[in-house]
Amino acid sequence: MRCAGVREQAVGYARVVRDTDLYAQILGVRDPWTVSEVHLDMPAKRVEVTLEHRAGAALHCPECGATCPGYDAKPRRWRHLDTCQFETMLIADVPRSNCPEHGPLQVTVPWAEAGSRFTALFEALVIDWLHEASLSGVARQVRITWDEADGIQTRAVRRGLARRERRLPTRIGVDETSFQKRHEYVTVVIDQVAGDVVHVADDRKRASLETYLAGHSVEERAAVETVAMDMHQPYIQAVKATIPLAALKICFDKFQWRATWARRWTECGAREPRVARGGRRPPAAKPSTCGSRTRRT
Repeated sequence: MRCAGVREQAVGYARVVRDTDLYAQILGVRDPWTVSEVHLDMPAKRVEVTLEHRAGAALHCPECGATCPGYDAKPRRWRHLDTCQFETMLIADVPRSNCPEHGPLQVTVPWAEAGSRFTALFEALVIDWLHEASLSGVARQVRITWDEADGIQTRAVRRGLARRERRLPTRIGVDETSFQKRHEYVTVVIDQVAGDVVHVADDRKRASLETYLAGHSVEERAAVETVAMDMHQPYIQAVKATIPLAALKICFDKFQWRATWARRWTECGAREPRVARGGRRPPAAKPSTCGSRTRRT
């Protein structure tokens, strides 16, 4: 059945709007899109909002933006923010443009990113939740799968990387971290001034860091003031190969430096003769006379 809605009319100082107009305003739908129907499924606790594309409206290629004739339309569904705890779905037949250069491609819709099965507002809610909880916890709360939550996070990271200004920090922090349970490592580069992660690369090899540093201009690399890292030799080699005066700019992690110093001190102590109690060293062993041909008198 349809939501209980009536034609817009004046009721005292209040105004009652139709359900389609209500969702059109909530979704921010503009021409050539309109909300044609709102269906309430009580047993399934779901609201389905159907949108239509105006016939004859111009279509644009999502790749080049050129105005193109229509090719066909494909039905699509998107999960939207809940309506009074009812799961809300948007439904539309999305046209495909017939671009002479790129061929038939589905046009972009204003409420969702291309390829996503969720509206932009729903994905924004999930991203806000991911600041507070794990993927599994967020997925349970919003009733989606772990893979769907991971896909939302991946798209958000991709959008953030596309907006980020590409620059080399003047104070760099480098570290490796493992993930999953198979000791798979990634190299993480941090802007120590802004506190932002600026680069993540697979593995912890020399190339993992050197490729990133070498991708910046000589002027940017010369402007680097410090590179904080642990005593991982591949990282040291990568910095020395790309950063001018690297030996004066490398700062080792103090915790690993202490651990290394303590280990070396222990190794040196093990090679030294033990000191007897009282601060005296044990007497030196007398030279052996076994096999000597000197006759004693």
